[in-house]
Amino acid sequence: MYEILFALTLIFVLAAGLLLVAAQQDLPVIPFYLLAGVLAGFAIDETQLLDLAQWGIAFLVFLFGVHVDLEAFRSTGRVSATVGAVQASLVGTLLFGLGLLFDLDVLNAVYLGIAAALSSSLVAKSYLDADDAVRPTYERLAESIHFTEDILGVLVVLGLSTFVYAQTATAQQYAVAGVMVALALTIRYVVFHRLTARLQGDAEVMMLLGISILIGFIAMAEAAGLSIVVGAFAAGITIADDYPHSLELVDTVDDLEDFFTPIFFVTVGALLAIPTLETVGYTLALVVAVLVVNPLLVAFILLRSGFDGRTSILAGLTLDQVSAFSLFIAIEALGAGTIARPVFDAIVLAAAITMIVATYTGRHAGSINRLLRERGVVSILGEPLGERTHVTEGLTGHVIVIDFQHGGQQVLEACSHLDRPLLVIEDNPVLFEEVRDQCDNYVYGDVLNDRVWDLAQLDDAAAVVSLAPEYDRARRIGTLDADVPRFVRVDTTNAAEELLELGATGIVYPDAIAAERVGDDLEALLTEEISHEEFVDRSQSYYDRL
Repeated sequence: MYEILFALTLIFVLAAGLLLVAAQQDLPVIPFYLLAGVLAGFAIDETQLLDLAQWGIAFLVFLFGVHVDLEAFRSTGRVSATVGAVQASLVGTLLFGLGLLFDLDVLNAVYLGIAAALSSSLVAKSYLDADDAVRPTYERLAESIHFTEDILGVLVVLGLSTFVYAQTATAQQYAVAGVMVALALTIRYVVFHRLTARLQGDAEVMMLLGISILIGFIAMAEAAGLSIVVGAFAAGITIADDYPHSLELVDTVDDLEDFFTPIFFVTVGALLAIPTLETVGYTLALVVAVLVVNPLLVAFILLRSGFDGRTSILAGLTLDQVSAFSLFIAIEALGAGTIARPVFDAIVLAAAITMIVATYTGRHAGSINRLLRERGVVSILGEPLGERTHVTEGLTGHVIVIDFQHGGQQVLEACSHLDRPLLVIEDNPVLFEEVRDQCDNYVYGDVLNDRVWDLAQLDDAAAVVSLAPEYDRARRIGTLDADVPRFVRVDTTNAAEELLELGATGIVYPDAIAAERVGDDLEALLTEEISHEEFVDRSQSYYDRL
């Protein structure tokens, strides 16, 4: 017990000290976590580090499971499952073959292939779990792909359990894991919302409920001879964060992230070792596979599935880190003595490198997308454009609407009243059928593509209205080289000021619009211009339009 307390104290003291430097310089925190781990590694025994890393991974997997939107997964599930399965299979097979060429035995080549194949990013989780309900297509798609890869990770853990947990046959373990997942889904959809409604948001009881669910599923996994990460994953999908009374529970669960995130990243840094030439070779292969091959392969598959270049590239960039499942498998294998030390060190080193790079790509994904487009990478991959376009010949004086999902219906109604033609630019193939059914003129594609604006006949348009919630798309609208009024959506006042300076004609600021509308309706109610029933009807009509 003393050793664990000493290790935790040292981890948090070192992390806190280095994070002060990161905060003062506005630098990403993950490199400093890893540096703290390197320093902590000199004083903490490796066995303790491995135990801490396992628990850190298990809790982070649990947290990801809590925020997975299973309903959104249904809408993109087939595409996500295809992307995840194809990417993992191709890259895993490639690195497995490369491992054999490196003269590794079959099992160690499998470990190398798994590390490259499972590449969902913990760094990407910071924006995939954004509180904003208005989420762009690539975020929802990326979360679904991550969920698919996590399912694959659970299956791989079970598949390799013969080498780690020899007490139980693999077939029995799969059966028990299936029962646990079925139980988790039953609790989520049958019991959870009723239970949380009865608790009425009591924070203390909700916290105990969440911890009890987590510990209970981990205990079931341990009793069945399964890995704790399987129990943590099942516990995560048990908790639904889409019910009003579950907010306190989700907030409590999120607080655990602040505790276990430093433990995970610091222990990864502490497990780093001085690499041998053999380790460097394995690491280089993993880094190229995860940072280059995986994002481009995912982007290629999404493009061929009908998504536009921007959505495909941004979703692919979230898969540029060695997965927590890969690290967990490597740690379990090291404890069982089934993985060669150079391969283990390579997986840890590749994880650290890709974590640092993923921090950069997460911050600058929009810039990277523009750079790849300028270099012709998107064109080489094959961006779909033109075959999903219908524009009336000689169309003029039309209003161009970007992103039909987030308010385009209201703009369509306004244009209909004014007898003004409307053209929609949409990049979500899931919504494209709705756009085609309701609109006479439409262009499927990415607003960062100049060809899209040629097809939309920008120079002959009366106005451009961008309802997209992403800043880089709004910035593109604001900087269009055309003498056409442009209105862009923003979520912050700083973004509004910058876009107005860049050339945007007007700003759509939802918070301000909502506040003004509520103020007008409330004033009308208090001055008895409208009745209470009319006030209620107005509020209901706003909700019905969402």
